[in-house]
Amino acid sequence: MKYPNAYIGKWHQMALRTGLILRRNLLTATVVMFVAGTGAFLILQDSLQVTNSYPRIAHAGGQVGSATYTNSIEALDQSYSAGFRMFEIDFSWTSDQQLVCLHDWEDSFERSFGLQTRGAVTLRQFEELVRQRSLYNKCTLVSFMDWFAAHPDTTLVTDIKDKNLDALSLISGSYPQYVSRIIPQVYQPEEAAFVKSLGFQNIIWTLYRYPGNNAAVLDMVRSMGVYAVTMDTVRAARGLPLDLDAMGVATYVHTINDYADTLYYKSRGVNEIYTDSLSPAREQALLEAGEVFLTDSELFKQDQLKQLEFTRRLEIFAEKTTVHYSLDKDFILDSIFTNQVTMNDFQSGILQITATGNDPYLSFPRLSNPQLALELHIQIQTPAYTWLQVFYTTQQQASFTEELKVDAELMRGSNEIVLSIHDESPITRLRLDPGTLPGEYAIQSFEIRSD
Repeated sequence: MKYPNAYIGKWHQMALRTGLILRRNLLTATVVMFVAGTGAFLILQDSLQVTNSYPRIAHAGGQVGSATYTNSIEALDQSYSAGFRMFEIDFSWTSDQQLVCLHDWEDSFERSFGLQTRGAVTLRQFEELVRQRSLYNKCTLVSFMDWFAAHPDTTLVTDIKDKNLDALSLISGSYPQYVSRIIPQVYQPEEAAFVKSLGFQNIIWTLYRYPGNNAAVLDMVRSMGVYAVTMDTVRAARGLPLDLDAMGVATYVHTINDYADTLYYKSRGVNEIYTDSLSPAREQALLEAGEVFLTDSELFKQDQLKQLEFTRRLEIFAEKTTVHYSLDKDFILDSIFTNQVTMNDFQSGILQITATGNDPYLSFPRLSNPQLALELHIQIQTPAYTWLQVFYTTQQQASFTEELKVDAELMRGSNEIVLSIHDESPITRLRLDPGTLPGEYAIQSFEIRSD
């Protein structure tokens, strides 16, 4: 599909010309083109063998048969045979303060034993349940460490949701000889220093309990000295892995069970994955045989559809003939009302601003010719993942309200978007809220058009 070049902004053109993302850790590096602000990729070629420096992690010990979350000796053995050497294990406290390999005492307990419990049971009761009611030999801390000792080339990644620091203190005190082979997961930044004081050389910061946004993650991780940061697929899709990679911080995403999706997340900057079943050796064989590609990923296909939709929207904007406002031609400082915004510079049609709070906005002059439908083309550079909003007023509603707005998801860095506004009453004014975070923003284009 041909782009309307006269209206594709310079940031979009630069992405098309030079936006290659080539991850140094890919098993087979697919050279892809990332289109700024759209979350989409265009394939150029599949080539270049590269060494992966981060091991894949078997989630909850890995899958055994069709079962996941077993945290069992059978799962460990099967995953080890498949080539895994790093294992995430869930630990929970029994009622007599011992650690057993169980995700939780609610759903996981019922799934494992076919029973419900009102709370934790004793270690002895747990072991009896494993013998009598479990298909698999679920570990205790003691039995896991026996297996760990017999497999000296393995690494343990802990997942301890309750009293994590107490559990890690118990493990380091009871098994000091294995501390160098254990990578604890921490859930909040303030846990890192204490965990390191226990002698653990590496830690993983897992984000599923951390309430802060991506900007806060980037700020906090600087002083934590982590082995890696683990995140869910939502954060991974919002640009955090590439931002962390720029800081030299490795990333994992959980839980991925499709080989093509693994390639997709690696193309988004992720180093490796937590998985139930995706053997690294099997993946390498599939790649070498040409049987798995990034383009097989449903996530990739969704991105391609988004790219096609963005191209269509850009073409629609280019076809609009009436320009109501253009930043590079119509900007007059005194005509814009701002909130929590410091105007820094305006050169070559680019407005540099500093947002001093969480509710920055720029309210533009009243439109001289109100319309029922408007198309907006916006190019903006943002300090972190955030949301842009455009509020509008009409002849019937003279004040800005939450009901009259459109919004768009923005990644850290350069973004290009096209928004449509329609209303039954003519639209009279627009207000641009560039993000919800303090920091430096650069608005390269803000243009309003209609038929």
